[in-house]
Amino acid sequence: MRRIVKLVIWAIVLGGLSYLAYTQLGKNKQKLEADSKLSQERNTVIPVVTGKAEMATLSGEFEVVGNFAPFQQVSVMSETAGKIVLLNFTNGSNVQAGATLAAIDNDLQKIQLETTKTNLAKAENDFARLKNLLGDGGVTQQQLDDAKIGIDNLKSQIKSAEKQIAMSYVKAPISGVVTNKMVERGSLVSPAMRLADITNISRLKMQVYLTEEQVVTVKKGQRITMQADLFPDKKFEGTVTFIDVNAGTTRRYLVEIEINNTGNTLKAGMTGTVFFKGGTTRQVLAVPREAIVGSLQDAKIYVVDGGKAVLRPIETGSVFGNKIQVKSGLQAGEAIVVSGQINLEDGMEIIVSE
Repeated sequence: MRRIVKLVIWAIVLGGLSYLAYTQLGKNKQKLEADSKLSQERNTVIPVVTGKAEMATLSGEFEVVGNFAPFQQVSVMSETAGKIVLLNFTNGSNVQAGATLAAIDNDLQKIQLETTKTNLAKAENDFARLKNLLGDGGVTQQQLDDAKIGIDNLKSQIKSAEKQIAMSYVKAPISGVVTNKMVERGSLVSPAMRLADITNISRLKMQVYLTEEQVVTVKKGQRITMQADLFPDKKFEGTVTFIDVNAGTTRRYLVEIEINNTGNTLKAGMTGTVFFKGGTTRQVLAVPREAIVGSLQDAKIYVVDGGKAVLRPIETGSVFGNKIQVKSGLQAGEAIVVSGQINLEDGMEIIVSE
């Protein structure tokens, strides 16, 4: 009897404890859900710093960032098939245009050439004898013509063999530095196979992309000053050699400025800034550079509208100082977000921070 009473008491105690634990867990869950909801509500309002789209003075002088490209870059190609028996270059070798870089086995072509020359000498002797017999009636004109055609065919074969032998020697198409070497002595090559690249950086081409307002102020032959990012204290001068007549997909025009690279100080692929002069000073609508979302080619900006940040595409123009020209998509005086965009999404509520 006592045992039964004890079991009943334990059952009541355990049941009470279970009920208390369940109740406490429920309260904790409700508190967590309330805190999470409150946190979400707070995060829907993003603090940002705003500014305005305003008119600014765009000077006739402007600067554009570009890249240094090699003056010439050509791939060295094999014109025939065979095994490389001579290799005269390594990566980094300086070569001159016309120099022999590699030789491909041409023994068969040389044997063919010597045989054809021997046959040609015999055919020419036979033709001379036939020609002497023509007047005596010993041969016909048709036989003489056939002999002449045979001589012409042999001469064509000689030219073909000489061409094949010449093609077995790989020559440097331009002067420059060898890069991307892809073969070794003994390698088997085929026609149109790339053996290496030659890059000429004795001169360089600074390539920049200008807007339509900028490109009309630049003339071919104009002297331009620039600097490389790696050498900020040194100025370089070049001459405009190319102005594209067609805008690319970004609605910008490629302009190339050729410079002498004395001592190969600069390398292809380096970046730099080009300083243009000669344009007209004018007033344009501009925004701070940090307000732009995305790239300048596909620029967007958050506009403040009724306490919300509305993402709007814009068309950008020139970059001057810390400002970017806005050609379309904004009106002067409109409030824009200049800081805090990283946390924004289109249509989010915002609060302006000092």
